[in-house]
Amino acid sequence: MRPTAFVRELVRDVISGTGRAGLFGSLSILVLGLVVIAEVLTASALARQAIEYRVAGAAITTVALPGRVDGRACEALANSPGVLAAGALRAAVPTTLVAIPDSPLEQYETTPSLARLLRATDAGRGAYFSQDVVDVVGQTVATIEGGNIPVRGTFSYPADGRRPGFGWAMLSPMRPGDGAFDECWIEVWPERKDTRRLLLTAISPGNSVDPAAEPQVSQLNGAHGVDFSGVASYENRPTRFAPLVALLIGSLLGGISVRMRRVEIAANLHAGASRRMLIVQQSAEAAAWALPAAVCGWAIGCVIAVSQAPQELASLARGSAHIGAAFLVGALWGAWVGTVLVRESQLWSYVKSR
Repeated sequence: MRPTAFVRELVRDVISGTGRAGLFGSLSILVLGLVVIAEVLTASALARQAIEYRVAGAAITTVALPGRVDGRACEALANSPGVLAAGALRAAVPTTLVAIPDSPLEQYETTPSLARLLRATDAGRGAYFSQDVVDVVGQTVATIEGGNIPVRGTFSYPADGRRPGFGWAMLSPMRPGDGAFDECWIEVWPERKDTRRLLLTAISPGNSVDPAAEPQVSQLNGAHGVDFSGVASYENRPTRFAPLVALLIGSLLGGISVRMRRVEIAANLHAGASRRMLIVQQSAEAAAWALPAAVCGWAIGCVIAVSQAPQELASLARGSAHIGAAFLVGALWGAWVGTVLVRESQLWSYVKSR
């Protein structure tokens, strides 16, 4: 059969309904859509847990040893794999606000990157203040000791299990080499088992305030658990087999679509048609309904991802594409196997059982 004739035959079968493309396409979109929805909703819920874990500061680990933290070494930890940000701080004398003299403001001297750990905004000049301070006194903070201090940026520090002391505070950026610091903070994601060892590299030899003191490693917010359980939950989620399920469903529908036309296929074989050409024809007709279904399944996954976990749109879209691709491969495989299994010698049996 010439290519042009083959294409005409294919288009005629699809348009006339001989290949039941509308039926199988609608059924495929329904079933595949359910599989994609289940997987994306499950993955989105776990992604939101991960985002909440990080936003709450649970991924931030600190080491404290007054007077023994090297600011440069601490900042350099940001170059380690998995470390999103690192910064050092030391407590300074609390300052007094002109507007509220009875509520001393906690003051910390920090290396430049520590504000990133608290997700502070940055206007480029001045000091960082907690959002509660700015809500009360405005964009210029007047202190009795230091005059007017411009607000370089703000950070939220809710009482959600985080270590106290920063909800009513000011961060004054310093150069990493300006003396020793008391603490080093790092945010690690994904989690590393050697976070403690990594933090201890920021401790410098020398005399501390308390010579007998040991480094204290702790989590900034322990309310969400010491470790993020979402990784294990993701790896063991029941929908992790969604691509395999889609492959099997596609194979089943592809095989059924051919089985419903086995009289026609056997008759063509009896008339001298090439089995190879019939395999190509049935596979192409299967693709006519399986490919749109796969695209629709991917689109459904993207829409749900945007509404449920937009930060993870790329990964969820890839997952939806994998499911759709598995379904398409399954449909083509089912059509191929179904056509191979049709026997010309069984033509009359097919006719009788129809």
